[in-house]
Amino acid sequence: MPRLSSRTQAIVGSPIRRIATLLDEARRKGDIISFGGGAPSLPPPQEVVDYLADFLRKAPQKTVAYGATRGMIELRELIAEDLKKYWNVSYDPKEEIMIVNGGTEGIYLALGAILEPGDEVVLIDPTYVGYAEPVRLLGGRVRYVPVKVEEDYQPNIEDVKKVVSPLTKAFVLLSPDNPTGRIVTEEFVRDLVKLAREYDFWIIFDAVYKHISYGRPTPWVDAFPGARERTITINSFSKEASIPGFRLGYVTGPAEVIESMEKIKQYVSLAPDTPGQIAMIKFYESGIKERYLNEIVIPTYRKRRDLMYKLIKEYLPEARTTLPEGAFYFFVDMRRYLEAMGRDDEEFSNRLLYRKSVVVIPGKYFGEMGLGHVRMTFVSEPEERIEEGMKRISAYISSYL
Repeated sequence: MPRLSSRTQAIVGSPIRRIATLLDEARRKGDIISFGGGAPSLPPPQEVVDYLADFLRKAPQKTVAYGATRGMIELRELIAEDLKKYWNVSYDPKEEIMIVNGGTEGIYLALGAILEPGDEVVLIDPTYVGYAEPVRLLGGRVRYVPVKVEEDYQPNIEDVKKVVSPLTKAFVLLSPDNPTGRIVTEEFVRDLVKLAREYDFWIIFDAVYKHISYGRPTPWVDAFPGARERTITINSFSKEASIPGFRLGYVTGPAEVIESMEKIKQYVSLAPDTPGQIAMIKFYESGIKERYLNEIVIPTYRKRRDLMYKLIKEYLPEARTTLPEGAFYFFVDMRRYLEAMGRDDEEFSNRLLYRKSVVVIPGKYFGEMGLGHVRMTFVSEPEERIEEGMKRISAYISSYL
């Protein structure tokens, strides 16, 4: 067989995708309680489902037709109106907004539009697993800024200054955060923008959880003076509209960046998903989005978050974590337990699945600062199964102590 690309040989496969495959296999063997994946457990709004089904029946060819690479202009106009309403930022829907096939594609296209071989990208550690490998695939190098549970996982601008250099091309900021649930402070964003201007680097603002907030909203980077011309913002409908399977999101940024991303997208995925765009046009109409988020999504997930926090304190009193301000996750420092058990976080997670049928994600997957931690999502299971899952984790640990 001819040789494969050296680029792909160097890439580490997504551990979250491996866990998803393992979970699919394990479900056949019994009752699995999943604190693993970050997919919404709620269905999308019924009005959206009904509208799309009716649209498909009445206009099947139009529903599945190719579309423009940047996406439907009607949807981009609605996005621009929505961002103006919620964040008081203005974007030209024709030039500064592009629909993408999920936040994952948005990240890759954004990095592809700005990176040259040898450029450095600064990431927070721990952080989402989907940043480092695309950087490396595109010839870039990764630098890390550590955050700690003792500091509520908040990044410190002085630590950022230690790794920023003339080689820095971008800083990736995810807020609300995966895996920690942290919402970054306005002070940090303000200082980061100043640093970006000083060293002339991009800020890639990953805002896929922007509406999944249980208190204060995340600071919107583009709203800070001097940020607009150097910020690319990644958004997704997967979390706020509960449609991860449609693989639909959007990117905002300077017109030149959007144009460059469009060139790449033409040869990666051609155009965004048409049925998903039709559905999201309805999502923005008649107050559906506001009712869905405010009356269903946030109350449901807040209740589950609060319960899991209470149960972590009750069943894992030696663990350390913080109450998530947003997103779907607890990032739990389990080192006191793991040291006593003689296990690392990956072995603990694997054995927990096979012994107690509970899925958690090893913290090491999110960076070196995640060693000895596990990520647990609180959105995938109803309250009674959250409690049952926490009891199983406690029982598993107790069997070793």
